[in-house]
Amino acid sequence: MARILKILVGLALLASAARAQTISPVIVEYREKAQGKFQLFNDSDFPLNVVLEPQSFTVNSDGAPTFHALDPSIHVRLSTMSFRLAPRQTYTVFYQANADSLPAWFVVYATVTGAVTQEGIKIALELPHTVYLLTKKPPASDAVVWHRAEEVNAKRQIQAEVENRGAEFSRVQEVEVTSTSGKKLYPGFPLFPGQRRSFQLEWDQPGEPQQIVLKFARFKSESPIRKVSSTP
Repeated sequence: MARILKILVGLALLASAARAQTISPVIVEYREKAQGKFQLFNDSDFPLNVVLEPQSFTVNSDGAPTFHALDPSIHVRLSTMSFRLAPRQTYTVFYQANADSLPAWFVVYATVTGAVTQEGIKIALELPHTVYLLTKKPPASDAVVWHRAEEVNAKRQIQAEVENRGAEFSRVQEVEVTSTSGKKLYPGFPLFPGQRRSFQLEWDQPGEPQQIVLKFARFKSESPIRKVSSTP
C-alpha cells in the first residue's frame, strides 16, 4: 500500500509539473520561410533546465505522428539550444527556418528537466512547438476527395475517410455534422499532401446525422452520411 501511495504522489507531482510549464504558441504557419519565436514559462518555484531539439515528423492515416531526426532539406537556426529557466520567469527563443522544397514541417521539442519528486524521481517534460513552412499558393478545393462518410448505428459513431490529392498542405479548421435536429461541431486536423486521412466522431445527439462538412480557410468540402449497421 505504501508503494502505491508513493507512486500516486509521484504521478500527482508529475501532473502538477506539467501544468506549471507551458510553451506558446504550440502551432504556427509561415509562407516559404520563418522568422519566428516561442516562449517557455516556468510557473513553478524551482529552476528548470531546457534543451531544444528540432525534429521532423510524419503523420499516418489515423493522424498519429512519428518523430525522427530533422530532415537535411529543412534548415533551422535557433537563438539557443539550451538554457536555464528561473522560477516564475518566461524565456523567449528566436529562430529562422527554411526548406529546400515546400511545403515542409518540423517540431522543436523543448525537454524540460529539474523537478524532482520526494522519492528522487527526476521529472522530464517534452513541450512541442510545431512549424509549417507553406507555399504562397492556397490549397485547391478539388484536391479534397471523400472516400466514405458513414454512421455506424451499433456504435453511434461517424466514420469518415478523406484524401488530399494536391501538393499543398491543408488544414481542416472545423468539422460540422448536421442532423435532423441540429448540428454539432468537432475540432479540425491537418491534412498533408497526398495523405488519406481516416477519422471517427462520436455521435451523441438526437436525430440522425445527415451531412458532414470540413471547413477550410477558403472553402468547404461536404459529403452525405450513409447509415450502415456495422463496420466490415
